[in-house]
Amino acid sequence: MCRNACLLLLCATLVILSSSSSFGVLVDGGDLTIIDDAGNPSDGLRYLDMSFSDGLDLSAALTNAQTTYANARLAVPSEFDDLFAAAGITYDGALMASDGFAVGGAATISSGSNYDGGALLSLLGPTVGSEITNIWTDPDGNDDIGTTRDFINFNTSIAQILNATSTAPDAAVGWLLVTAVPEPSSFLLLGMATAGVLGTSRRRVQR
Repeated sequence: MCRNACLLLLCATLVILSSSSSFGVLVDGGDLTIIDDAGNPSDGLRYLDMSFSDGLDLSAALTNAQTTYANARLAVPSEFDDLFAAAGITYDGALMASDGFAVGGAATISSGSNYDGGALLSLLGPTVGSEITNIWTDPDGNDDIGTTRDFINFNTSIAQILNATSTAPDAAVGWLLVTAVPEPSSFLLLGMATAGVLGTSRRRVQR
């Protein structure tokens, strides 16, 4: 009886885990986008979708995200680059997504055949309408090119790093938040079911 119940639990958990769709090396885990690429420095990192942070200042965004993912934090610049790389986005020149944190003027970083933002837009979710995502980098309320750029803008055809006079909260811009915690319910179920099946099998062998 226990063995049958454990097998049923194991099968149900595998169905839950396999229901996540995949975009190359990006896995759609519902409100998480997971990099599944051993060659990527951020392999296994989970990126929260923009619904956790859109229109909030950083403190409120973190508080909101941490009610679901206790160790949610702000992504560091290199994790922006890792996400873009996992999405198959290449750059028009030397500027990368992480240059959104650097001093300089507005610039297009990826366009044309270098850019495929459809998957990333679909996974993270838009912050404006249905086809634009804006993510804060280092907002300082100054659009002078002698200060840091403030946000990344991408849609279905182009990715840019931009300056802005506004700061958070802004209804059209969110934060890139990450968590290294696996989806707890699914993996806990999988572990319990596997342990139950193995335990039942072991008892049968001992008998």
